[in-house]
Formats: sequence, C-alpha cells, structure tokens
Amino acid sequence: MGALAGPLLAGTAVAGTIGHDIVNYPRIGALPLSGGIAGGLCAVLLAYWLRFPTSGSVALLSSTFGSLLSLGRLDAIQWHGVAKVAGSLFGSIIVGFATGALAYVILLALLARVNYETGMRVMRLQYAAVALQAFGYGANDAEKMMGLIVAATLIGNAGAPFIVPLWVVAAAVGAFAVGMAIGGIRIARTIGGKLFTIRPLHALAFQIAAATTVLTAARLGGPLSTTETTASAIMGVGAIAKPRAVHWQVARELVLAWLITVPSGIFCGLAVTLVLQATNLVH
Repeated sequence: MGALAGPLLAGTAVAGTIGHDIVNYPRIGALPLSGGIAGGLCAVLLAYWLRFPTSGSVALLSSTFGSLLSLGRLDAIQWHGVAKVAGSLFGSIIVGFATGALAYVILLALLARVNYETGMRVMRLQYAAVALQAFGYGANDAEKMMGLIVAATLIGNAGAPFIVPLWVVAAAVGAFAVGMAIGGIRIARTIGGKLFTIRPLHALAFQIAAATTVLTAARLGGPLSTTETTASAIMGVGAIAKPRAVHWQVARELVLAWLITVPSGIFCGLAVTLVLQATNLVH
C-alpha cells in the first residue's frame, strides 16, 4: 500500500522526466522506445544474473542512448532531461551518505539518556521508517515504468498532454512489487549484509535517510537508484558508527558495478534495436 500511495500523494514528476523530458517519444516513434526498454531490461537481468546491484535509471538511460545511436537519432535526445537524471543519480550518493550520517548522529543524541525500555519503544519507529521507504520507492522507482507506459500510449500523438492515469499507476506499482518480491532479497543481502553488521539503530537511521532522500528527489522529478541511495545511506551511518567495520571494498565493488551498467546498457539497447529493426517487429 505504501508503494501505491507514493505516486498518488507525492505526484508523478519522475514519470514525466522519464517519459517526456529525455526523449520526445510520441514524436520520434515506437522503435527507440521499445529498444530502450528492452535493452535496459536486458542490462538489469544481466546484473541480476551476475548478482551485483545496478541502477534501473542508468540502465534505461544508457540503453536509450544505445537505441538512438543505432538509429542515428542522437539529435532526439533532450539534454536538459539527461542532466536532470544524471544530477539526481550522482547527487543521491552524496545526499544519501550525508543524510545517513546526520540521522545516526541525531538518533544517538536523542537516545543518549533514555533507558532500555524507552529505547526499544523508539526502535518500533522502524516499522514507520520501512513504510516511508516503500512510499518513497513507489514515488520514484515505480514511476519510471509509469512514464514509459504513458509514452507508449502517446506514440503518434505528439500534441497530447502527458498525464498518468490511475490504471497506469496501479499496473506499474504492481509490477514493481512483484519484482522486489522476486529479486529484492538477493540485492538487499549484498547491500546490507556485506557493508557492515547492521544493528536496529543503524537500520532506523539509514531507512529514514534513504526514504527522505528518495522522497525529496521524487517531488523534484529526479529519478534515482534506490539501491544506490540506500547503500550510500548505510555507508554514511557506518562512517559514524563503525568506520573500521565498514567493508569499503564492497562499496568500491558496488560503484564499479554501476559503472559497468553504462556500457552494457548502451550495447544492449543498440543490439536489441537492430534486431527489432531487422525483424520489422516494431515500426
């Protein structure tokens, strides 16, 4: 329910960024849209198969670039939208880290003089923090799918307004929930379990930090990687709580994995688009 409430209450600005501000799909046609989506999906599935976290936004953006490159239509890219996505992706690393550290420092100060029973009651806020995360993820990750669905419905009708109907919201959130149920645990184990040993107070701090960062970006229409944001928030908490216990090598591996997504996404987008073009499956 939290994921569904996210776009209903926080708005659909992220959907507009993905579906309209990067490429004007209604004007350019279905082939680059199909190639970008399918190529991005291939890149994400490759990352899942190799068991490393990836960014859906990076995969989609790089795959779209590869699709347009194969068609010789790089002129169709709207660079203000690309800059918005890039700023959100890289900014979320810094903001997530800083917010995680700040949230942990504040919680430590608030709980410094409370007894054990009171502290355990405060830890129940973790349920609310998890709900807030779901709210934020629905308002960001799920909206990427919404933007693409709406763009597909507007192909050939460039003058139509970009509006996200309720059925699109429900379909995208449902698909997002299924994907998280199937593959989310594997990624969560890499992100949470291998960075450092997380205790309840650490979890509460990074959950609040990640949710706040994601929701802020959603309101501003900035797509970001929730995996990336959560990882940076965890590292921010770890940098204050247990700097020597943080496995910084894992963090470097995560960054490398995200960087690998760019060339793999470009290749997948290019290859899939060429196949679709050759087989005349999409016009």
